[in-house]
Amino acid sequence: MSKTFRAHPLMIFNFLKPFLFILLLPVVRGIIQYSVSGEYDSILHFEIMLLIVLLVFGFLRWWCFKLVFNEQNQTITVISGLFFRKTAKINIKKLSSVQTKQNPLEFIFCAVTFRLNTEAGTVNKSDYEFKLSVKASKEVSKLLYGVEEQRVIRYSVFKIAILAATTSSAFTGIIVGVPLINRAGNLLGIAISDMLLNEIASLSQKIQTYFPPVVNTISLIFLSSYLISFLYSLFKYLNFQLVLGKEKIEMLSGIIVRQRTSFKKAAINNVRIEQSLLLMLIKRFAMRVSVGGYGDSKNRSEVVIPLEKGQQIRKHFAEYLPFFKCDTGIFIKPKENPLNKSRFLFFPTIYLIGATVLAIVLGLRFQDFTRFFVFCFFVVGAYILCFAGLCLFECFKSKVDFGENVFIRGRKGLRTCELYCPKENIGEIKLTRFPPDIWHKTCRLTITVRSERADSLCVRHLEYDKVKEIVNNYFDIKV
Repeated sequence: MSKTFRAHPLMIFNFLKPFLFILLLPVVRGIIQYSVSGEYDSILHFEIMLLIVLLVFGFLRWWCFKLVFNEQNQTITVISGLFFRKTAKINIKKLSSVQTKQNPLEFIFCAVTFRLNTEAGTVNKSDYEFKLSVKASKEVSKLLYGVEEQRVIRYSVFKIAILAATTSSAFTGIIVGVPLINRAGNLLGIAISDMLLNEIASLSQKIQTYFPPVVNTISLIFLSSYLISFLYSLFKYLNFQLVLGKEKIEMLSGIIVRQRTSFKKAAINNVRIEQSLLLMLIKRFAMRVSVGGYGDSKNRSEVVIPLEKGQQIRKHFAEYLPFFKCDTGIFIKPKENPLNKSRFLFFPTIYLIGATVLAIVLGLRFQDFTRFFVFCFFVVGAYILCFAGLCLFECFKSKVDFGENVFIRGRKGLRTCELYCPKENIGEIKLTRFPPDIWHKTCRLTITVRSERADSLCVRHLEYDKVKEIVNNYFDIKV
């Protein structure tokens, strides 16, 4: 028995995306110009005719698209193409994730963007992306995953705001905001970016602080960029819900662009429990899962728990993910002695001394910019102190536990991280030794998960002989 689904008519505009700004918008602008002034460019006729041809071409491509579900063979077939017909058969058991998105325009026309992902396919692109009606989308999802008992966990706006605050950055805000501002300015014919920079510069001149106006300008730009990033993350994760089923996990989020992501538990490569600097202050954690074949990068980490106590996270998932339990007694960790502690603090100390010397030298050499160098020193010094605190965490809390499942706790950038994965998902265990490690008979152990993106985590300053013996026994290697 098979069932056929057609794409939503909005998919026609997907085929016109490459021509949106170079053809569709000029035609719209020409029509508006004609209705206002009664004049139009000589090429408007040609542009309208070309647009009609492209619309017909897009309509035919949409008409030829089909999605066929075969219940007997448990396959889904994607048929597409106008002149060159393409037929792709996918075994439903091989699907790693199913994702649906709905932006405001799709909401108005009762459509969703539907994505099918496997662990194969092209990098930086979903395997299959098309538009379905909301009704067809729900029916396809039911056919793919069936109906099962589910447990729904909802999160408050406060927890979502904390998640947005911890995942936001000024650089993300610049990446998101600048293109939008420039594009809006080009469409309106106004230099919006110049106007905003002039307003920020004017405001920074009015703020009276010890630091010079250029510091105030930079600070305002970074704060504005962070605010943009925060709002972007907040609206992205708002209305976050976690749905736990027997065979699958599903996340729902978004208020302007609504998103639903479903994946089988068997597609999970590893789990990461992370704690950023802000989360450390409130003693909370966030949890991510790495799913093979999911996302535009073919492997992406998806937030599953935005904010929770570590004990609550393990309680929620212990029964759903067996490899979440790791306590075999076969573990290794750095020695807790003054020598090891000084080795963990070696780089923060060097960085702090270097920053201090550089600030003093530059301040004496360029005395007109002394206040600016003091500001930079305070910013860099704050990061170094945070880095030193995380290095101490590494010294006293890092650990690697070997068994049927693998657990590793350590530092990843400016955050703490716990990584869980089954033994068979380990892609590489690497022992690295630098000259000081050879002298102290230690090594750096790095565990890399077998996945497209290859999540990894390392623990430093472990006893080399002990690590080598445990790893050899763990993989039954004879040396």
